[in-house]
Amino acid sequence: MIMKLETHESWKANNLKLGAIYAHRHTLEPMRLINIIPCQGVWMENAEGDSYGETIKFEDVLYATLDEVQDFLEDLRVFSNNSLVKP
Repeated sequence: MIMKLETHESWKANNLKLGAIYAHRHTLEPMRLINIIPCQGVWMENAEGDSYGETIKFEDVLYATLDEVQDFLEDLRVFSNNSLVKP
C-alpha cells in the first residue's frame, strides 16, 4: 500500500539526476535540474526556461509529485509550441 505524505518536507531528494523534475522547497514550484555544483547546491529552471537565479541548497530540493511533473511537462509543451508564432 502506498501512503500519501501530508507535506513535501518529508520528500527531500537524494541521488539527484540532471534533467529530472524536482520541487523547490520554498516555492513548491516544479523545476528541472540543470546543474549540480559539488558541495554547494544545484541550479534549476522552470518550464519557461527561467533559472531560479541563485544556487539552491541540496536540502531545499524535494521530490516532485506525479501531478507536479505532469504540470511541468504540460507547461513545457505550451511554451515550446512554435505553431502559435506567426512566421
